[in-house]
Amino acid sequence: MFPSHLLLSSKHLKEQILQPLFEPHGVELFVPFGFDTDVYGTFCGTMPRMEGPRQTVKEKCLAGMAFAKKRQGLASEGSFGPHPASPFLNINEEWLVYIDLDQNLEIYGHSISMDICHQKLDYRSPQISDFLTKIQFGRQGLVLKDGKNGEVIAKGLTKEDELLQLLQKHPNWILETDLRAHMNPLRQKNIAAAGNNLIQRMQSCCPKCAKPDFSVVQYSGKLPCNWCKKATNTYELLTYSCAHCLHQTIEKRKDLFMEDPQYCPHCNP
Repeated sequence: MFPSHLLLSSKHLKEQILQPLFEPHGVELFVPFGFDTDVYGTFCGTMPRMEGPRQTVKEKCLAGMAFAKKRQGLASEGSFGPHPASPFLNINEEWLVYIDLDQNLEIYGHSISMDICHQKLDYRSPQISDFLTKIQFGRQGLVLKDGKNGEVIAKGLTKEDELLQLLQKHPNWILETDLRAHMNPLRQKNIAAAGNNLIQRMQSCCPKCAKPDFSVVQYSGKLPCNWCKKATNTYELLTYSCAHCLHQTIEKRKDLFMEDPQYCPHCNP
């Protein structure tokens, strides 16, 4: 389904994360030289992002395709923010999109993770050594900002001697974990999860029109409790839908047939 050579609109080495996923499918990713994805927003705040990550990833993909004069392309976009169901928890949300103008395909991969490294420290804290250890500094990069105006002084810091010299030169400092893909190992894992989701959706074809992306759009029903047999709040059915011909099927989930009593509102209210 994918072309053998596939454009990836990226600036921060995402090809190193995604190439191992696409290689078994005979795909070699390449990055357009000179295409600046920072114009779609930066995590450090120097360039605001005007749209949400799903819309931004589409715009980035189409722009990269136009820049490289390609009819197929891939792009990735991530964001950090509060969990939609639990605002006190922060998440990393990653989107990938594959666009094929010739086949009229626009397929998204998606992943959400609460396993993130999104930390901040300023000059008023004496715990810099603990902070560096906690974030696994060296593997995880840092951004240095001026504490007075928030201006970015340096990005991609991974060496302690360089960092300490900069902190002495800028006493009113703010340190933030670098959220760019090549500087954030936990984000790299979530990008890979979104990549696997995209590949899975590409391989799931509609039984009616044979187009890819025959995917789950709704969960419904209630699994019975393994003990009392009454309905629980755990879903039982999956609704698959085709984005092209709108064909739908409803299937029972195959990974779970009855729910454990500990999750039953009757047995464990």
